[in-house]
Amino acid sequence: MIDSKKMNDFVFKVLVKAGVNKTDSKIVATSLVEGELYGFYSHGVMRLAHYLKRVKAGTIKKNPKIKIAKKAGCTSLVDGGHGFGHAISMTAVKEAIKLAGKFGVGMVGVKNSSHFGMAGVIALEAVKKDMICIAISHTDASVVPFGGRIPAIGTNPICVAVPCDKKYPVLLDMATSVASLGKIIVARKKGASVPSDWGVDADGVPTTDPNKIVYLLPMAGPKGYGLAFIVDILCGPLTGALFGVRLPKMYGDYNKFRMLGHMFIVINVKNFVPLKEFKKNVALMVDDIHNIPPAKGFSSVMVPGEREFASYEKNKKTGFSLAEETYADLESIAKEYGVPLNIQQKQ
Repeated sequence: MIDSKKMNDFVFKVLVKAGVNKTDSKIVATSLVEGELYGFYSHGVMRLAHYLKRVKAGTIKKNPKIKIAKKAGCTSLVDGGHGFGHAISMTAVKEAIKLAGKFGVGMVGVKNSSHFGMAGVIALEAVKKDMICIAISHTDASVVPFGGRIPAIGTNPICVAVPCDKKYPVLLDMATSVASLGKIIVARKKGASVPSDWGVDADGVPTTDPNKIVYLLPMAGPKGYGLAFIVDILCGPLTGALFGVRLPKMYGDYNKFRMLGHMFIVINVKNFVPLKEFKKNVALMVDDIHNIPPAKGFSSVMVPGEREFASYEKNKKTGFSLAEETYADLESIAKEYGVPLNIQQKQ
């Protein structure tokens, strides 16, 4: 099994060797390894090869000028300068936390960004300050809108992190498609099949073969599609970023900046109710859910994030494994950048 600290160190050193500044390299390395720990393998170290390809192409800048382009009341707009979305988003969420501390609510939009990794890693920054965070992003068009034949929207994730008087906070982190593109890629690397409602082939026919999936499907039909459409509006037209079918492809269009937008809304609980009361009541809600008798085939009823935090604890303690293809990618990266991997993949 792979030790998270060793993997973090490897990713950091590779990024620095690629010319990325140390501050951004640390944030990206932490995000990718946290993705592995939380069980978000689709947003883990398998993304490193892709990021390096964009760094080489110049469409993720090594030393971007991340700046606050506009401020008004409880809002700000961050210009990411086409850097790593992870680092840009950390700047944005910290600005939102600062605004929430002053005004009760902080709303920060982002433009000129790129893929920001696991949304929950960013949103949990606010929970550290006992605040709520809503984090959303759009992606390039890969999802067929309800009633349509070809893609027009992205997997457009929604994340909400909430402080709570329990061992873990509440964490909802989900794509608005049935499955994220990253999960399809993980299945391809593992040579595994996927549920038939994840995507369709070139003829629009549902398939369990991830290699045949050309388009993804929205979760819950028109409801998932509607949510994705609204996320695109808040991350695109509202921030001044590109949107919908106009967004360059993540895997492809390597000669173009991603031009992504994100939105972070942080809520200062104390401006509404006493913090102690809020966290206690959220904990009571968690207890109520835990007290629900599980249906046949289930051992318990969980709240959002519970499975991920359990995965984090386990993987932190015992280590995690990677798909063979991902490990092979890391070996190639180690040779190319002259950074020893020093990590044995043990099944």
